[in-house]
Amino acid sequence: MADLHFQGTIPGSKSVFNRALIVQSYFPDFVIEGESECDDVRFMREGLKMISTKSHVECGEGGTTFRFMSLRFAREKGEHHLHAETRLLQRPQKGLLDLIKQLGVEAYIQGQALVINGDGWLKPAKPLQVDISESSQYASALILNAWNLPFDLHFDLVGAKVSESYFLLTMEMLKSFGMQFVKTENGYLIPANQNLKIKNFRVESDLSSAFTMAAAGALNGEVILENFPLKSAQPDLVFLEIFKQMNVPLKVDGSNLIITHAQDLKKAEVNLAESPDLFPVLAVLCSWADGESKLFGAPHLVKKESNRISKISDLFNLLEIAHTVLPDGMIIQGNPRQLLKKRVTFNPDKDHRMVMAATLMRLKGHEIKIEEPEVINKSFPEFWQMIGIKP
Repeated sequence: MADLHFQGTIPGSKSVFNRALIVQSYFPDFVIEGESECDDVRFMREGLKMISTKSHVECGEGGTTFRFMSLRFAREKGEHHLHAETRLLQRPQKGLLDLIKQLGVEAYIQGQALVINGDGWLKPAKPLQVDISESSQYASALILNAWNLPFDLHFDLVGAKVSESYFLLTMEMLKSFGMQFVKTENGYLIPANQNLKIKNFRVESDLSSAFTMAAAGALNGEVILENFPLKSAQPDLVFLEIFKQMNVPLKVDGSNLIITHAQDLKKAEVNLAESPDLFPVLAVLCSWADGESKLFGAPHLVKKESNRISKISDLFNLLEIAHTVLPDGMIIQGNPRQLLKKRVTFNPDKDHRMVMAATLMRLKGHEIKIEEPEVINKSFPEFWQMIGIKP
């Protein structure tokens, strides 16, 4: 177990980057500033280059990549095949297919691809029904692709809200870009002929990745996150409030956020309904806290890249950490004096956030071999270099 000392800037948010890339596909002169080499952004960037060729497009494993591009290609005439990994296609997609069909475009899953065929979006005869009970990404995909429409777009949001904060992130971005919205009783109306009002946009650091590095600092060292977006609309910014609850030392120095080792880590009770991506790493942090922590409010964790509740339970069972699985989270019996395990092998089930969680346990001294550590590239390929541990 070695102390971590990191200072630097976390790469750009993949959620924000993918939203900005969709907008850029309508306005090629729009300049996006910032860097991200993660797989989700790479597939989005390369896929959007294929719009004019009406070719087969690879989407990888990214939910935003697949869903945002589906609505983007549905705007174009012809037949398009969006290929995705099996795991992604097994995640909820019914709401996406229903939405595309309401826009007068044929859409169906065939083998490893979503087939889209039509003449572009047609004016709906009645307000679109956007089911957000599976994912808020359907609503985000719709409004991200509402530029330059020849008709008003009226849509209602139906179903229980899941991760609404990410839809609000999309709205805030598009408002700053010049898109206008009219609130209706059950949804929104976007007037016809929306046009971009800005010339460039800088993508801020990814706060999900920032949280992982910050948690590493809280567990075992010091982390200085440069150019940290303190006023971000990214839902995971809430980790700052969670850190205060858990007695994690942090301070702001100009544009830097400084996190140091928490000598007396406190238990936490956190509703993760709007920030479910925090769950894997936060669960690890809670396992080292003094007392019983409860993470709840996120039943949709079971439908992420893996069943994240089940996989964290697997990790905790390997390390003999007492916990109780909940339908929407977990109760964790924290122990600052864990007995460190030797020669343990953990299968992250191709989930990048499981790799992050297991690696933080390695940072604390558990001897864990992580299978397929390269799945981290989905969101954070710089992770190994920044945390100073070999895969």
